[in-house]
Amino acid sequence: MATVILVANAVVTVLLAWMTLNHFQLVEYDPMDIAVNQFQRLVFYSQLDGSVRAPPETFMTVPEIIQSRGYPVEIHHVTTEDGYILELHRIPGSVNEPVNTESTHKKKPVFLQHGIFATDFVWAVGPSNGSLAYILADHGYDVWMGNSRGNTYSRKHKTLDPDSEKYWDFTWEELGQYDLPNSIDYVLKVTGQQKVSYVGYSLGCAIFYVGANLRPELNDKIEVMIGLAPTSTVQVLDNAFKLVAPLSNPLKYVMQWTKTGLFLPSDGLSSRFLRFVCNSSHIGSATCQTINFYVFGYSETTNSSLVHVLVGHYPAGGSPKTMLQFFDNYNSGGNFTRFDYGESGNLERYGTAEAPKYQMELVTAPTYLLWSKTDPVSTPRDIEWLAMRLGNLKGSVEVNAPVFSHGDFFMSTQASKLVYEPLLKMLPPP
Repeated sequence: MATVILVANAVVTVLLAWMTLNHFQLVEYDPMDIAVNQFQRLVFYSQLDGSVRAPPETFMTVPEIIQSRGYPVEIHHVTTEDGYILELHRIPGSVNEPVNTESTHKKKPVFLQHGIFATDFVWAVGPSNGSLAYILADHGYDVWMGNSRGNTYSRKHKTLDPDSEKYWDFTWEELGQYDLPNSIDYVLKVTGQQKVSYVGYSLGCAIFYVGANLRPELNDKIEVMIGLAPTSTVQVLDNAFKLVAPLSNPLKYVMQWTKTGLFLPSDGLSSRFLRFVCNSSHIGSATCQTINFYVFGYSETTNSSLVHVLVGHYPAGGSPKTMLQFFDNYNSGGNFTRFDYGESGNLERYGTAEAPKYQMELVTAPTYLLWSKTDPVSTPRDIEWLAMRLGNLKGSVEVNAPVFSHGDFFMSTQASKLVYEPLLKMLPPP
């Protein structure tokens, strides 16, 4: 096994570099590429040496996964004020529970928001007794899962073509100013409730803080906000991103020059190649686990089968500016600011030479934080910074484990016990 890991580590650097170069994409693949993808599903993903088989959920959509578990599922669409069409997935009841409008309207809604370049798969691909979406449904909540603009499920617009550069011209700002408030308003309208509980993971927390700054009325619609591995300021990075972050400015120029639009698509050439590698052999599987550790941090409890499912759903595409904004916060010494367009661009957009900082005291919704001391992305230093500034912090809870990575919040075999059980105590009764 040690030899396998050494070989995996040897190829990871080459793979990451190749992935970065090949993940820049503006136009969707043509029918030939789609045919190749189908061929990969039928042949390449099976096995090279009979040692690794990708779980079926690697190739299923989130609604298909939910339905296969026996839970009811609904697909809803929200059109934002700036024209983006988002897809929400709803689990209105538990397994074998009769679903009717009257009983569903009485349930407390909980809105779940994923992190950067992801989809709502993070809430639904683990074991049914270890995935937050099903746990909440089993406890009597009305579960709603958001999907940010540009990802696999939310790649539509009223007028803009997703193949156009303009479609992808968005940052955390638009996710917090439009996607989140418009989705929350939709949920409240459909359910007839006055407030919704909000659970964010990673960037799903940051865009809530952005929304609370730019749309202060959002605070009044939230019964409680629970941040899992929350990101805001980025003072410390202990994963592969710290090697890429210093290249933020050169990357901006490269993306402007290449007119990069869609970034890190799930159907991109390198994503498909990575899935092929992961499911090809023990060495391929170890390579993917190593990449997982490089990105999400080392873990002792990661569900190994979920690593294969992960590469089937992640990354799911988005705007390169969302990643660059993350890097800018890190490069600035740990600020939490609006997107930096450079001095002239900032003067034009904000009226100041520097990008303005978000004011965390404007986040007045009751807020809890759940975090880990070994998370390489949302580090204890960043959590301390955040906790000192939030306008209505109700509690900051460290995960009770010596090692717990950023990805463990949805991939750990212990997530239910260490994260979701404490989370249930923070929610209002269903």
